[in-house]
Amino acid sequence: MAQKVKTRNVDNARKVDYELWALRKEIIAPGEIEDLKELVDRVLKVYGDRISVVEIDEKNKENTLEYSARRLVNDIYALGTALNHMGLNGKHIAIVGEGSYNWIISFLAVVGGVGVAVPLDKELTDFELSQLISKADCEAIICSKTYYKAAKMHMEKDDRVKHCFMMNGKERDAEGFYMLKDIIETGKKLIADGDRSYVENKITDRDQMAAILFTSGTTGANKGVMLSHYNFASNVEGIIATIAQENSSFSVLPMNHAYELSCNILTSLYMNAVLYINDSLRNILPNIQRFKPDAFASVPLILEGIYTGIWKAAEESGKAGILRKLIKFSNFLLKHGIDKRHELFGTVRKKFGDNFPTLVSGGAPARLEHVTGLYELGFTVYQGYGLTESSPTVTLNLQAGTNPESSGIVFPKAKFIIHDPDADGIGEVWLKGDNVTKGYYKDEEATAASFEDGWFKTGDYGRTNEKNELFIVGRKKNLIILDNGKNVFPEDIESNVMEGIKYIREVVAFEAVKNVRDKDVKIIAVAIYVDETDLPGKTRAEIEKMVNDDVTKVNRLMSSYKKIQDVMVVYEEFPKTSTRKVRRADVVAAYNEKNAVTV
Repeated sequence: MAQKVKTRNVDNARKVDYELWALRKEIIAPGEIEDLKELVDRVLKVYGDRISVVEIDEKNKENTLEYSARRLVNDIYALGTALNHMGLNGKHIAIVGEGSYNWIISFLAVVGGVGVAVPLDKELTDFELSQLISKADCEAIICSKTYYKAAKMHMEKDDRVKHCFMMNGKERDAEGFYMLKDIIETGKKLIADGDRSYVENKITDRDQMAAILFTSGTTGANKGVMLSHYNFASNVEGIIATIAQENSSFSVLPMNHAYELSCNILTSLYMNAVLYINDSLRNILPNIQRFKPDAFASVPLILEGIYTGIWKAAEESGKAGILRKLIKFSNFLLKHGIDKRHELFGTVRKKFGDNFPTLVSGGAPARLEHVTGLYELGFTVYQGYGLTESSPTVTLNLQAGTNPESSGIVFPKAKFIIHDPDADGIGEVWLKGDNVTKGYYKDEEATAASFEDGWFKTGDYGRTNEKNELFIVGRKKNLIILDNGKNVFPEDIESNVMEGIKYIREVVAFEAVKNVRDKDVKIIAVAIYVDETDLPGKTRAEIEKMVNDDVTKVNRLMSSYKKIQDVMVVYEEFPKTSTRKVRRADVVAAYNEKNAVTV
């Protein structure tokens, strides 16, 4: 009989668990993990019936579903057993869907002894998903009901895909598909009848490819990053060695992304930090209030949403002036080693479940005022630097609230150098380490171009200081090279504009072409996103004049060759990837179309 999922009303308070730290010592006692099957096996052995994952019940949003470590691992074992029984051993299996318990067990079942998992971005179009499924040579698909049509369309044109499984929904919604819950029950019966091949399976080669994760393709084609078991395991071990583990965590980012998957999901399962799964970006704040998580992986735009939301509420309630005075007083106390933020900002804390969750920001540089502003209000803010190719962590800054410009010091499982630095100490960041990929799937040319003398060339430019902290300056592929030979990092321009013009939401700087005296010359242009609701009563003409006047003020603070020479104001958010990175190529294309530029 299937194990029944526990349900509870969301108003019930969780009990404080005093045994967790002892269990965490027990799980790491045998030494470092080397593969993801070993991670799963240890979770069952140590945590047993302790709650591991919590998600909102699709059938009744007022309730949650709780999954114990035992339930989690037994479902993984059963699913893996059934998939192998169906002949999928050694195959590549695509996984696409919203973040869920079923997404997690699907990934871990595949990598634990079936084949290679291929997590896909749920924000892609059906056509784009189909392209990547083919590119990764997938022979099966596991999807949520949202992607049933996309999976069915792909099956009709790619006869390599013989099996499709639907994570949720009803049988009538999945004609020609297997229901994941039925496959899990089949696996349980096979295990009960003596099939222990998957349960007792051991990964014999830690460098065996576990997953193919596609890069987001913000400026170019998606590349399939091959990550091994040891890549993932090394990242988990490094996180544990670096960051004090909280009792619970919040899953809000797409699970296909290396940052969320490796740093949050895998680490939380291994440390038994209860993983609360957010059901919608619209519900982030209500769900934080509901679950009261201790920490979560975030991106800059989520930090911005939290920061601006706090101040918007303060302005609307007429308490913004009081809040500013409290911050000034609190900062005075902090300078003298006295931290009273949790007491002084109790009203803010209550909006987050009476708890200031630790915010771990990654994916892109965060706006300095958001990082320092949240720290001043009582939040602990970490930020780091990483790439999918490094599983993903390279550096971590655990004092971002007081040192927001730094990406931190090197991760325990990695090392970096600044290659060929210029007079200012700026050069390309090169990596080595246990968490660094061996290359791109079926793309020898891209792999060869990305490695030199065993070092992975990130394409990011950075510098270090006397403490060997890393400071990221910009992306190589975004570099603006002017006609006078000057190199300009758009990120530098963007930072100056964001810090100089507080009311704008986003800015993208890029190289453009301007006709001067019948001659095309390269210039620096910016696209600036303004939300009209932030400037009530102003017409668009007035807004655009104000923006241009303020850009002129920013220009006065920059070197002459960095001055902005054209501004495009937009009133809708820039197009983004699922991890909220701006699609720069789309912004530049919109600018060129508006200005009828031929490139």
